[in-house]
Amino acid sequence: MGQISIVIIAGLIFLISFESGENQAPIDYQQISLATLTMVVGPAIMAYLLGLWATRTIPIDPSVRTRKIYLIEKSSVLFEILILAVYVYQIYWLNLPELVSKLLGSLLDYTTTHLVLSIMPMIVALMLLKISFYEVIQRVAFRHPKRRDYIETHFKLMILPLVPLFVYFLALDLIARLPEQIHHHTYIPFLIMTVIVLLAYVYSPLLLGLVWSAVPLPNGELKDRITQLAERDKVKYKDVLVWQTKSLALANAAVAGLLPWTRNIFLTDRLLQYFSDDEIETIVAHEFGHVRYKHILIYLMFSICYFFVYAIFYTYKANLVEINPSNLLVLSSLETVIFFFFYFVLVFRYLSRRLEYQADFYAVTATRRPATFQSALARLAHYNHVPKSIRRLFEIFSTHPSIENRIDFINRLASGDQRALRYRGYLLEVKLLFIALPVLAYILFTLNRG
Repeated sequence: MGQISIVIIAGLIFLISFESGENQAPIDYQQISLATLTMVVGPAIMAYLLGLWATRTIPIDPSVRTRKIYLIEKSSVLFEILILAVYVYQIYWLNLPELVSKLLGSLLDYTTTHLVLSIMPMIVALMLLKISFYEVIQRVAFRHPKRRDYIETHFKLMILPLVPLFVYFLALDLIARLPEQIHHHTYIPFLIMTVIVLLAYVYSPLLLGLVWSAVPLPNGELKDRITQLAERDKVKYKDVLVWQTKSLALANAAVAGLLPWTRNIFLTDRLLQYFSDDEIETIVAHEFGHVRYKHILIYLMFSICYFFVYAIFYTYKANLVEINPSNLLVLSSLETVIFFFFYFVLVFRYLSRRLEYQADFYAVTATRRPATFQSALARLAHYNHVPKSIRRLFEIFSTHPSIENRIDFINRLASGDQRALRYRGYLLEVKLLFIALPVLAYILFTLNRG
């Protein structure tokens, strides 16, 4: 889940938590229009001007230049938070939801329509922000993707993670029109979301195929080597596909699909073009490591656990923090956003980094080419213009460890370091997750009965 998608989800949480009629202030069309214009245009202009100042000199040293690009891209989070703040102001102080309700008229009963129309200004603001960063980074970039390819890809990466959420609300809209004895059960929404999340993990290759078109890897020596590696360790998948990244020219790989008959291995076209077969084999072995250690299933369980954990948290939330609605209506929504951020950014990404190390462990032990894999990682960083080392603060918010730390991990693994060898078995965090899921389900069931 990308950073921008998280910002949009935070906006949706504030929007969904707003109850019609809780703000008695009249709708001021002029103020809403001004705030919307400020949110859509203001951060993009500010980011562009700041970017022009930051790129007034272009470093000659490639490593310094790469780090400058990285820091410019990371600074976007400040403007995204600014967009979110203005959006929350529109919801809770300017009564934006009421305005949308008036515009919808007879369509008001459809929650999905209301959410899509209400969140659209925020999506436009975030896309304009992306475009401003594109224009700035082109001043110092090593390669220059076409503007259309850049915008199209980032729009898809922004929207696709939100698809399951909108499908969920669409399903609730449809169920609400069924007889009351069907939709009045409190477990129905939870059941629907669980099924949607499960289907998203099963058919995620279809969603990824929407980002870039993908074609099967041609028959040849590389495909034979990948097949042999998979057969040797009994890794099952449907196909190996090649992403056509167009002018973005990315070198990367991924695995998606919970079940063997829907699971695909993705390689980008530039990976095939610029990396040797030995390097690609170690990169694919890393993706096989995610399969062998059931990381996709672990991510699914972690996602489902969120609904249990939050439901329990929500049950006791009133006792944890005393909220006076007359003083601050937005505080309850802010709690939900903070909880979501803690769970899916801090905790999830910590777990993700641990699983990446475990996939690296598998890549080294399966291919027995630690030096080749280290070379592949270093070249991935170089080709994608990612700094090998990043500050600890930035790594905390990343799904992957830095390339420098991954190379160091492989060195420790090759030397027989016991801490590295612990990744051979299932991690403690994973074992706790498997225990926590049924325990949380039982607690929630007990609370529901009570």
